[in-house]
Amino acid sequence: MCDAEIVFGEWKVGYVVDATPEWMNYQLEVSRFFGDLGMKAQVDQTVRGVRTSHDIDVLVRGSYAGFDITWVVECKAWRSRIPKEKVLALRQIVDDVGADRGFIMAESGYQSGALEAALVSNVTLTSIADLIERLRYDLATTKLAKLEHRVDEARERYWTLGKSVRIDAGLRPEVGAGGYSGDQVIAGVDVVLREVRLRGFPVIYDAVMASLGSYGNRYSPDLEGRGTTFSDPEKLFAFLDCELSELEAKLDQAHGGDSAPPESVPM
Repeated sequence: MCDAEIVFGEWKVGYVVDATPEWMNYQLEVSRFFGDLGMKAQVDQTVRGVRTSHDIDVLVRGSYAGFDITWVVECKAWRSRIPKEKVLALRQIVDDVGADRGFIMAESGYQSGALEAALVSNVTLTSIADLIERLRYDLATTKLAKLEHRVDEARERYWTLGKSVRIDAGLRPEVGAGGYSGDQVIAGVDVVLREVRLRGFPVIYDAVMASLGSYGNRYSPDLEGRGTTFSDPEKLFAFLDCELSELEAKLDQAHGGDSAPPESVPM
């Protein structure tokens, strides 16, 4: 079992690349954050409005809470608090381009005048840290849903390998022996994701019982207190991501480092 760290997309919050300006890193962090919510986030976009064109730090489009949305996001990697003028300027941009909402993202905070200017408006003053806290559940459940594709791909790659290859690669034990089983991991992740989708939390991850269920046995994850219970989608994502990463590494080795599955071989 490996230790897992929760990251939001490929960019960790607060992560800065030395060769890249801080403001650009912040834009990328913001873009990755909204992308992890399942939306399309584009950096440095020029959008034509009714009156003029506007340079947008991050343009977000997609569906949120069942509605199609367009959000204009300004990113301020400042050391000082954001003043009122920036809020008023963004309100004009949002109105001119017909966006649903504007966001100013700043970790440094806002002046009192800026907070007052944002009241009763469609401009939200926030930060990555604040949105992570407020949207933590939505973000984690969105990331869980994305694991389903990885499970399907892992299953296909696993069963294209012959039994002897799987044994040699450490993907399954010898017949009658105990040890790591990629089949159990695939079944366990698949079942728990389905349970989350159908019933929500808490859920019980039990790879052994899930594997038995895939062969026609009744699935009962709480039998004799087996399995691990998860009530937090973030912790479940971290755990399942780790399980799949370990399996994918073994599959890469078995396939000679090629992530694409080879032609089917006899089992």
